[in-house]
Amino acid sequence: MEELTYKDLTETELDYLKDLYISSRVNSMSENELRVFVRDIIIDQIKGTVGQAEEKEAWDEIKEHFSDDLNKMIIDVKAKFSKTKKGDLKSPEEIEFDKRLSLLKQQQKDEKSKDDMW
Repeated sequence: MEELTYKDLTETELDYLKDLYISSRVNSMSENELRVFVRDIIIDQIKGTVGQAEEKEAWDEIKEHFSDDLNKMIIDVKAKFSKTKKGDLKSPEEIEFDKRLSLLKQQQKDEKSKDDMW
């Protein structure tokens, strides 16, 4: 028998099959798995924003969620980051890159000083 694909279904049938899949998938997940899944989705929605429209949409979600506490949270965040040094705000990858870049510059400088000796 030939394998059936989504192309063999009408739009209504496919939509119903998707509903069945969603229900089955959610019902088979533990509470912890659901929390991890939802967290990943929210991270993609909020931190994966691209462009002004998506950034505004994410901002509106944040604003609605925190409502009256948002201004206090913004003040706290600004205070926290104004106290830290710019170097402290770098990701581990950026710090590692800076170290490697510094080492490369030092090696180039050492090689140049060796060349100057001859």
